[in-house]
Amino acid sequence: MKLRLKPIYDAVSQIYFVTATISLLLLAILMLVTAVIDVVNALTSYQAISTIALQSVGLLIIGFAIVETAAFIAEEEIFSKRELRSSSESRQSLTGFVTIIVIASSLEALVMIFSATRLDVSNAVYAAAIFFVAMFSLICLGIYQWLSSRIRPDDGSEHIERDR
Repeated sequence: MKLRLKPIYDAVSQIYFVTATISLLLLAILMLVTAVIDVVNALTSYQAISTIALQSVGLLIIGFAIVETAAFIAEEEIFSKRELRSSSESRQSLTGFVTIIVIASSLEALVMIFSATRLDVSNAVYAAAIFFVAMFSLICLGIYQWLSSRIRPDDGSEHIERDR
């Protein structure tokens, strides 16, 4: 029974990952279009462009993180076989994903800091907290990489299929 369900599970999960990846990309494109429209509207109606621009940059940063997440899902779940990966490939994947989160969080914190200095300085505390968490995540990633580099190097023995 276990062997008969595996192809069904693989097909359903593949459909899910493809659908999720396409949906994420479409949402990111929607955010990009919204940001551009907001800036154009601000320029044509002579609104405070700096506030709209900062909000648009925030949307673009979130869109960037969404696109990178979609690319990560596509690479990890659609284009590659997970059962045949080595531990070093797994470490690289995790490092790449955490790096996406750190970059997006740092950029969002910077946008929030610029916005807070223009509007309400008391909100800078939240931006600083996000930036602190992003830097803490970066330090943790460095510790993870340092510790994982101490583990025995891959000898190719991890490429054994699980079904055997």
